[in-house]
Amino acid sequence: MTKDLFLYTGSTFDGRIVIEDIHGQPFYISEGDTITFFIETNGAFPVQVTLTSDDEVMGEYPFKLTPDQTASLEGIYDYCAYIDFADGDRYQIVPHTPLLAFKPYGVLDYIDNRNRIPAKVPRVMAESDYRPALNELEEFVSDTDSPNNTRAVHIRCIHGKTIVLIGDCLDTSAVTPEELVTEIHSQITDSGAETSYIAGFFHSSQLPLQNRHRFAVKEAFGESFLDVEQLLKTPVLSPSSNEIVSSTALELLRQTPSPEDILLIARYEYPACIMEDAAHFNEKGCTLAAKILLKEIFDYDI
Repeated sequence: MTKDLFLYTGSTFDGRIVIEDIHGQPFYISEGDTITFFIETNGAFPVQVTLTSDDEVMGEYPFKLTPDQTASLEGIYDYCAYIDFADGDRYQIVPHTPLLAFKPYGVLDYIDNRNRIPAKVPRVMAESDYRPALNELEEFVSDTDSPNNTRAVHIRCIHGKTIVLIGDCLDTSAVTPEELVTEIHSQITDSGAETSYIAGFFHSSQLPLQNRHRFAVKEAFGESFLDVEQLLKTPVLSPSSNEIVSSTALELLRQTPSPEDILLIARYEYPACIMEDAAHFNEKGCTLAAKILLKEIFDYDI
């Protein structure tokens, strides 16, 4: 059921569209699909926002209207939303519903979920391997693990969980293990997080100078430290012979290992297909690391 929206003239408006399929189950748009949110009055459309699958965060589609966009809005408007599917179908997923824009007086009144916009599509969500938050985790891993990254400690809050990733650009000659642990504690404290997880050091076997720092972080944070490298490199053994037949990484990729892959697994190395170079993931590697984080932090079946 839609609801009236309220917007403060000249202020930032934080909205989010949440979509259900015809059975009331969560619906996530696919690559090539677009959602368009409109504010209209007297046949004019002073505001229009387009969202894609890349904008999804934890199953929702957040968007912002800037103060410049809301500066001219004052009075009663309608809002609505449409979805354009990549296959050519177009549906109105949010009916025309009143929106009141007015100048704020006194203290602004912000209420959680006030600007949550429910939507419904006349389709059924197909079975898929997709899970909410995967896009954001992939981006987070990719930013941290990028060869162009120059910042060692990255922190981000995803669906109420604070996640700290340690990048491979960590300068072990300039930062002691104790200083790294202090920096992580400081960032977590500043974030106000009640629940936090620490990961990173994705390529510690290729970067032995980081071992002291990795050990210090693991000791300091205990079960909150997620050893993604160890989990991805875990060998899968044949139940009959105890021989290595695959690894967690290749199992997640649903890929049959080559003889060369088996040798890499036995040497505690990543399969070549997930690596950009000796110490950085390619897109597949970032996805695998994100899936491990998804499972360990949000308890999703991967």
